[in-house]
Amino acid sequence: MTNKIKKSGFTLAEVLITLGIIGVVAAMTLPALVGKYKEKQRVTQLKKAYSILNQAFLMAVKDYGTPDNWGLVKTATGEVDEEGNQILDNSGSIKAMGILKKYIKQKSFAENEIIGYVRSLDGREAWWPWQASSDKYIYIADGTVLAQGWISSSDGCPNDKCGDFWVVFPSRNMKIGVDVFNFAFTTKGFVPFGSENDTSNPFPKKCSMTDTSVAVDQQGRAVVRHG
Repeated sequence: MTNKIKKSGFTLAEVLITLGIIGVVAAMTLPALVGKYKEKQRVTQLKKAYSILNQAFLMAVKDYGTPDNWGLVKTATGEVDEEGNQILDNSGSIKAMGILKKYIKQKSFAENEIIGYVRSLDGREAWWPWQASSDKYIYIADGTVLAQGWISSSDGCPNDKCGDFWVVFPSRNMKIGVDVFNFAFTTKGFVPFGSENDTSNPFPKKCSMTDTSVAVDQQGRAVVRHG
């Protein structure tokens, strides 16, 4: 017998939690020293994308339940190929995006289009050229790219964490924390990396320009600064 997701409205607690998450946008900042005009423009774009994501999330939850009920599969399989590269299962990411994109107005783009090259906050090469794919990416009207990251667990969403998500402002050469931003994908919505209870991505450390202990693909990932 197939279990059916019960459709219902949101409780007062759910609404309050959501409002709390949305309120986090007021603390969003750029961790790099950029021109004031560019910083103000980028923060406005980031808040807009964040709002679109959480509106889509609320509608998805109403129709499908919270993400821990979506049957998502963990991306990292724990296996490697003959060359020592990780074997990944992207079906969970594709499924999550397939649900969310039903509630987001999309702009067309070329399959496998190169979004840009990604560097760390201090300019080191972080990873490969980023190529778009229609099953995991969404272009919104202003050209911003929304991209589902890895799913962190196949056992629901332990501690409410399901995986991560990216908001990308395409250009040939992009920096994490300036053009590329990371969010936690949780059962309560999308939460910016670096939020108050995010001990894995503390703002001062992840956005330090001098702390060489931060991995090149991690530097700049915190989105929110406190104090």
